[in-house]
Amino acid sequence: MPEMFVSIPVEDFTLEALMQTGSKDAVAVLCHPHPLYGGTMHNNVVSAMQLACSRLGWSTLRFNFRGVGRSGGRHGQGEGEVEDVRSVVNYLKSLGYSIFHWGGYSYGAWVLLKAVQRGLDAESFVLVSPPLDFLPFESLNIPDRPCLVTAGNDDLFCSVQALKRWLSRQTVSERNLSLEFFPLCDHFYLGREKGLTDKIFRFLDGRFNKDGDGRNREPND
Repeated sequence: MPEMFVSIPVEDFTLEALMQTGSKDAVAVLCHPHPLYGGTMHNNVVSAMQLACSRLGWSTLRFNFRGVGRSGGRHGQGEGEVEDVRSVVNYLKSLGYSIFHWGGYSYGAWVLLKAVQRGLDAESFVLVSPPLDFLPFESLNIPDRPCLVTAGNDDLFCSVQALKRWLSRQTVSERNLSLEFFPLCDHFYLGREKGLTDKIFRFLDGRFNKDGDGRNREPND
């Protein structure tokens, strides 16, 4: 089934989103890069994440943060965007979804971890190039859930050194954290989209598709 446009209510406006209904019970929600630098749900990396999750048979939803595209409201400096995440959760729960996977690229990864700090939980997280050299991540922590973190070796916004330092301070268990570096790749993954899709697919497929429903069966449950 192709992706279809849907509207998600937030306060006194709506968010523009693209949703694809899958054959299984899980839904993957994907967050785009920085709105003030051209980031939208149509970004090449967001599209690569969506393709990986749709190949698993899960439903997918990617959406424009407030003030982007046809989404109402104004840019919220990361605070309003956390409210957008909460509204997306409420919308999907109203449709009957209870098994959530989240992916965020760059600014989207930052917003996701801010939402985690305020109670967001999921079966898994994919964090693509969290911009540690651009946005404040010091107080943000990865939850102890299966999490894939990717970055390019030549990323000016997520340097290898900064990423390794930040991950060394995380308390997520070793079995739940997977780190993948892309050689000769910067922050934008141009020409590397297929490789990114394949790595995300293999990570999630190996963790979740044995039982087929997208739910985490690891002991920390």
